[in-house]
Amino acid sequence: MGDGDIHIRPATVADAAALQPMFAEHRRVDENDEKVDRYRERLESLVTNPGHHIVVAEADGRVLGYAAAQDYGPALHRDWSIARMHDLWVSPDARGRGVGTALFEAVRTWAEQQTRIRVLEWQSLEVAAEFYRKLGLSGERVDEADPRELYEIEVHLPGRPRSVVE
Repeated sequence: MGDGDIHIRPATVADAAALQPMFAEHRRVDENDEKVDRYRERLESLVTNPGHHIVVAEADGRVLGYAAAQDYGPALHRDWSIARMHDLWVSPDARGRGVGTALFEAVRTWAEQQTRIRVLEWQSLEVAAEFYRKLGLSGERVDEADPRELYEIEVHLPGRPRSVVE
């Protein structure tokens, strides 16, 4: 693995081939998930969908990881929305170099720049809980009986004035 600078950029349709094996490897740590399988199949359309934000980390021309988030849009009873980070994954040989932190910060920055998003949420497996703790984030156990040890994590984004045009 080279020591090139890490660059975070929006994923493109051309990244689909590099992301497919990462999706497969990422899902090995969890049970099969029909929703994620459909998500994988729709990757090419999602990278161009404005409601989704998918970024990749790249160094020396190689994709090292990705993060994927979605703005769910406002509910009927409020004019703000919640965004969900579906995935954050870094190739094992690229871990410990700041790739995951850079991907997370890119998603948080995206959410902060979307004037209607007030909360960024996601679930983390226990295996990633220490990563989020190092970022100063902690979560609550979703279900004590769940063998996957899922934690629900939320970041409440800074308040901002309402935009005149939404």
